[in-house]
Amino acid sequence: MSTFHQILNQYHQRSLREKFLLFGFVLIIFAIWTQSFLERSNLWNDQRQLANVELTTQQQWLDREEQYANQLTKALEKVEPSKTFTAAQLSGKVDELIRKINLESKADLDPVQTKNGEIFNDHTMRLRVNDISISEFIQLNTVLKENTPYIEPKSIRISKNQRKPEEMDVRFEINSFDLIEKNI
Repeated sequence: MSTFHQILNQYHQRSLREKFLLFGFVLIIFAIWTQSFLERSNLWNDQRQLANVELTTQQQWLDREEQYANQLTKALEKVEPSKTFTAAQLSGKVDELIRKINLESKADLDPVQTKNGEIFNDHTMRLRVNDISISEFIQLNTVLKENTPYIEPKSIRISKNQRKPEEMDVRFEINSFDLIEKNI
C-alpha cells in the first residue's frame, strides 16, 4: 500500500471532530505558507523593479558619456591644478587669511575632512569666529571670496552675541578641492 493510502486510511479512522481539527490545522499551515510565499514574491518583484530602474539609470549615464566627458573637459579648462589646495594647504591658507585680517585670537579651525574621488578630492573644514563686528565679518568674507573657486564658503551661520549685541559669532563651512594630476 502506498503512503498516500495509509494517510487516507488514518484520516477515515478518525472521528468527525478530529477530522475538522486536522482539516483546520492543514488550512492554517497552508495559509501561513501562502502568506510567506506572497511576501517573498512581493520582495522579489520589488527588488526586480529596483534593479530595472538602476539599470535604466546606468544605461542613461552610459548613453551620455560623451556629453559628460565634454562638460568635464570644459570645467577643467577653467581650473588651474596648481592653484587647488590639498587638505593641509587649505588649513594653512585659511589660517593665513585669518592672520592677514588680525582675527587669529577670535578664530577656531576644525580639522579638514576629505572625501577622495577619482578626479578630485573634496575638502571641508569648519571655521568658528567669535565676538566679531560686522565690518570684520565683511572683511573675512571678502578675503575668502578672493580665492574663489578654489576656496568657497559652503555655508555661513551667524548668531548674535548675547553679552555684546554689537558683535556676533559666525560659523563658516569652507569647501575646497584639489585635482588629482594623474587623472586630468
